[in-house]
This record gives sequence, C-alpha cells and structure tokens, in this order.
Amino acid sequence: MAASPIRVVVVEDQKTTREGLTSLIAGTPGFVVAGGFDAVEGLITLLERPPRGAVDPDVVLLDIQLAGMTGLEGVRRLRALRPGLLILMLTVYDDNDRIFEAICGGACGYLLKDTPPERLIGALREAQGGGAPMSPEVARKVVTMFQRAAPPRQAEHRLSPREMDV
Repeated sequence: MAASPIRVVVVEDQKTTREGLTSLIAGTPGFVVAGGFDAVEGLITLLERPPRGAVDPDVVLLDIQLAGMTGLEGVRRLRALRPGLLILMLTVYDDNDRIFEAICGGACGYLLKDTPPERLIGALREAQGGGAPMSPEVARKVVTMFQRAAPPRQAEHRLSPREMDV
C-alpha cells in the first residue's frame, strides 16, 4: 500500500519564489501542494475556517520576512492553532536571534533559501518523518548556541545528594 502524499503549504511573499517552490513540490512524486500564500494571515484564515474540501497541510514552508505578520510571529500563531503542524522555516536570514526565535516558537527545522531543490525535498520528507532539517551552516550555529548555553558538567559543579534534597 502506497503512503499518503505529504501535503505542503508554501508561505512566501515573492511570487516567483512561491511559484517555483510550488512547481518543484507539485512535480515531485509523493507530494501535494495544499496551498500557496503570500502572507501568514491567509493560511491562518484557511486553518480557522477551512472551506469544504480543503486539504489539511502536513508541512508548512514559511518565510520570515513577510508583509503583515512576520514568519516568526506566524510560527507561534500556527503552532497555537494546530500544535501538530510541522513548520519548516525557509529564509535568507541566518542570524542567531532569528534561528533561536523560530525554533523556540515551534519550527521543526530551518533552511536557507539557497538550499538545493533535492535537499529541500529531502528536508520535507525528513520533517514529516520526525526529523529536524537544517541547512549545514544553521545546524552549526545551533550546536554552537547549545555549547555556549550548556551548564557546566565538571564534578565540582554537581550537587551533592544533600544539596539535591534541599
């Protein structure tokens, strides 16, 4: 029995980019484009009041810099509306603050727009399969952020059993 196709929504304000992504996804076996929007508000409206026959998305490709609500605010709103919805950021921004905010807001992954098409398709599959796809340079930044934020692990920093009781 064949697996159900992965239903993807693209939220991208640049029409040519949105159309290119839509064509790539629609032309790939195992995928269905469930919608394309130039703003997060359009997707939120669809999810709040789906018309009869609307296709419920599995994964959302979400840009950050959008007219109206940003993708960073959008990821929080979408996750509040649909907690199980997988949101994969697709953006030109690779700064620590945006990466951190997107992931803390509920994004399951973070890709840069220069991601090759075959890697993008693989990332959609990875997200649907429970992974957390990231562009290599973003993954390095995430690892570095965790290394800097990690509490010390040396023996002198561990609490004694008595200290744990207190």
